[in-house]
Amino acid sequence: MPIVPGSPTDLCRLALAGGAFLAIACGHTDPFSAPPFGTTQPFDPAPPVRLTFNESADRGASWLPDGSAILYSAQQLGRRDHDVCLAELPASGGSQRRLVCNLSAFGDDSTNAVESPVLSADGRLAYVKSSGRIGAVSPEREAVAVAPGPDPASAADVQPIPYTIPGEPRHNAVRQLRWQGADRLVFIGAHVAYRVPCQFCEMDTIVSGLKLGVLDLSGTGAAVSALPGTDFASSVARGPTDDEIYFTLGGDSRVFRRVLSSGATDVVHDFGAAGIARDVHVAAGRLAAVVGGRVAFSVDPELGPTQWDSGGIVHVVDLSSAADLALDGPGLFRRPALSPEGGRVVAEGYPLIIELVFDPVTGEQVPDTTVARDADLYLFGAP
Repeated sequence: MPIVPGSPTDLCRLALAGGAFLAIACGHTDPFSAPPFGTTQPFDPAPPVRLTFNESADRGASWLPDGSAILYSAQQLGRRDHDVCLAELPASGGSQRRLVCNLSAFGDDSTNAVESPVLSADGRLAYVKSSGRIGAVSPEREAVAVAPGPDPASAADVQPIPYTIPGEPRHNAVRQLRWQGADRLVFIGAHVAYRVPCQFCEMDTIVSGLKLGVLDLSGTGAAVSALPGTDFASSVARGPTDDEIYFTLGGDSRVFRRVLSSGATDVVHDFGAAGIARDVHVAAGRLAAVVGGRVAFSVDPELGPTQWDSGGIVHVVDLSSAADLALDGPGLFRRPALSPEGGRVVAEGYPLIIELVFDPVTGEQVPDTTVARDADLYLFGAP
């Protein structure tokens, strides 16, 4: 059963999925090192298959173009530098194929992060790259980076972050990076703020989508622009052609389609009473999205329009018939990614935590449900 908060205040006690830069440490292996075990089978094959068993967070999964493996950002306990590393898993689960950390000349004397990794059809790797002082709340240097192959260490920065587009507010974050053909990237241009919501609470990372951005890499230098009519964007996905994208907006149950060349926009699917839709992804005639759950959209006095999101239910829609299937799994989920053939979905899973707390009104201990801060990856079949 989806859990719907009474107000954004109810969500302040929850970890807002998205991950702070200071987060948790990441374990170290050398780039392209051999996995410690050779298995391509998950620990437990019961659906949905839990792919990772990390003491910290795994997030931002994407499929290789041929569907043979999954890329994601991995945090692991034990590193003094708090790196967020690039990891790769076989498509069926099992042992990591590689774990790439230390993407800085300063090595383990700085915190380095690889977020939103995605491989293009011709094998280029794009990701959001950041670095800064160990223990810092936010990065000191951040950029969209593109590598000629799958090794993030060979990447060049193509778009500094933050950036300003004429007529738009300053964007200090990039989320959900997607290849849109050979020479374009689409993403959410966002504002990130850090806040301690209450006394003795841990710091929250609050991500507010501002507008969809397009990064054109076809010229001698990258050019970034904003897509009109996408204010408060909460997700973006490549459509079936290089000229189409799908997207969602904060507080809205609908998924939209935009033709980039003409600007024509229509509604692809409306989840209606199921709740707010976000984290859209499209492949092989199917659409995956997170719907409902623990989410609220409101106007914050300091941040403006903000979507507070701790996860929801993964839905898969057949675009030809509009048949909608909700996928059952433990806890709440974020950022599903359909495999290229459309038959599998990998998503971040956030367990529900039920604990007893003191109720000052009744003077009794009552159950209270929150959502875990850290995610593991789960694999669903999509019949």
